[in-house]
Amino acid sequence: YQRRVRGTVLVSGCSLFLSASYHNYPGGPAFQALHEQAPCHQNTTVYIGNYAAQNGVSRFGEKCQALFDRRWNYVKTENLEVETIRNFNLLLLEPKEAQNYQTTHKVVEKFHVYAGLKFSKDPPYVLTKKKEAIYLLKSKEVKKKVALIRNK
Repeated sequence: YQRRVRGTVLVSGCSLFLSASYHNYPGGPAFQALHEQAPCHQNTTVYIGNYAAQNGVSRFGEKCQALFDRRWNYVKTENLEVETIRNFNLLLLEPKEAQNYQTTHKVVEKFHVYAGLKFSKDPPYVLTKKKEAIYLLKSKEVKKKVALIRNK
């Protein structure tokens, strides 16, 4: 009986830590979802906010980056003006930053980060809490934006 209880506790604990680990770097899943928004052969500009860049987005995830055919332009430059960022086709931003782009972009998907544990009287007794961390935004008008970014 004790082995069964220990085994259950061990499996439950591992599940909690696995869930917490998975949600610690929301930039990875956000970056993956970003690449589903446009085909690689389409000219696309991507702005990656500071939080996303620090939490899972990396150059290894750039799926549309061929050596001689750079149709996707990824930018991680900090402190760009809001007006400049509005010209990008796709954005990965924190929720508070995303508010600045409601008129020019739409939220496509929201990604969550681990925010602690939540206890319950009913099974499952322990759950992971999550909060919104990164928004994927897509421009409402795509065509003219690529030329504006590339000419800067």
